[in-house]
Amino acid sequence: MKNYLLLIFAFTWLISCSGKEETSSSNNLLENLSFSVDTVLVDAGDDFLNLSQGIFPNGLSPDRSKLYFFENSPVQLVEIDLENLKLVKKTKFETEGPNGVGSYLSGLKIGPDQTLLVKSNNHVGLFDRNAQLLKNLRISPTGIDSTLADNYFALYSNSEFDFDSQKIYSYPSFRDASDNILLIIDTQTKTARSLPVPKMKIVDEYSGTYTFESEQGTAISFFSVRSSVSLLPKDLILSTAALSGFYKLNLETETLEFVDIQHQIAAPEIQVVIPQDFSGPEEVRQLQNQILEQVNYQEILWDESRQLYFRLGEKTFRGESYEEPITYEYYLFVYDKDFKVVGESKLEGIDFKLKNLFFKDGKLWSYVNVEDELGFAVLTFDF
Repeated sequence: MKNYLLLIFAFTWLISCSGKEETSSSNNLLENLSFSVDTVLVDAGDDFLNLSQGIFPNGLSPDRSKLYFFENSPVQLVEIDLENLKLVKKTKFETEGPNGVGSYLSGLKIGPDQTLLVKSNNHVGLFDRNAQLLKNLRISPTGIDSTLADNYFALYSNSEFDFDSQKIYSYPSFRDASDNILLIIDTQTKTARSLPVPKMKIVDEYSGTYTFESEQGTAISFFSVRSSVSLLPKDLILSTAALSGFYKLNLETETLEFVDIQHQIAAPEIQVVIPQDFSGPEEVRQLQNQILEQVNYQEILWDESRQLYFRLGEKTFRGESYEEPITYEYYLFVYDKDFKVVGESKLEGIDFKLKNLFFKDGKLWSYVNVEDELGFAVLTFDF
C-alpha cells in the first residue's frame, strides 16, 4: 500500500439552529456552527487489513494515540497508530484453550497499563498484549437472583468495565432480568447489586420478535431500539436511542439519578404506535423504519479539549425495499459538565453513516471503509 495520507473530500457548511424562537445565540453554542469533514486513510504498509466486519470490536488507548480492533478468521489484534495513521502490528489470539477469547468477539477495551478487556460469546477476561489471559472475569455473582447470575449473556453482553474499581456495570434486558435494572458487579468480591431504572422500560416497549410461517419456511422478524452503557470520566451513563434523557451513576458514590434532557430541535422521546399484531415480516420492517426515521439518540461522548459532552441524534431512511439506498440525517447536541444543554444544531450535508465514533484532539472521528482500506471521516467543528 502507498505510504500516504489521503484527503478524499473536505467541505464546510454554515448552519444555523432551527430551534424555537426563545433559543438565542447567547444560550446556544452551536447557533453559528460550521464544520469540515476530511477523510484520511491508514497506511497498512505491505500488510492487508481485513475489514469484513469493519473495526468491531474496537478500543482506544487511554491517551487516544492508538486504536485497536480485532480481525476475524484468524482472530488478530490490530494496533493502529492514529498520530501517524499507520499499522503498527498484529497479534494473533487463540479462540479456544486456556488463553482463548471465544469464537465471536463482542467487546474490547484498553486499560491504563495496556491491559485488554475482551468480551465474546462465551468469555470475558483481561489479557495482556501478548494474548495471554491474566484474569477470567466470567463469574456468577452473589446478591442477585441466581437465574440471572448464571445468565452469562444477560450479565455481560451490554456492559462496561472500569479498570480502576474492577467493577462491571451491566444493563440486562427486561426479558432476562424480569425488571429494568442496572447491575453493579464487583469482580473482586464476586458480588452484585441492582439499581432500578424504570424509565428504561421504553426499550422493551420498542422491542419485539415475531415468527412467521410460509411456504418458503420460517421467517423471524424483529424491531428494537438501542441501549448503551457508557463509561465517562466521572460518571456511568445508561441511555437509549428512544430517550433524550438518561441515567447517570456517580462512580465515586454510586448514586443514580435520571437526567431529564429537553432539546429545542428534537423530541424528548420516540413516538411510534406499536400494532398489537403483524400480518408478516414486511409490516415489522415498516415499523422498524418508522422508529429509525425519528431522532435516535446516540451515545454521549466526552471531548477533553473543550471539556464538553457531545451527542448525535440520528435519523435513518431505509426506503420501502431492500434495494433502495439508505440515507441519514444528523443532529448535534452539546452538554456542559453538569449535563446542561448548551448547544444544538442540525448537521446539514452529512448523509453517510457515522459509526465507531470517538473524539481525538477536539475532532470527531468516524470509521469509513474506502475501497477496502481503513479510513476515518474526521469532523472539525467551529463554534
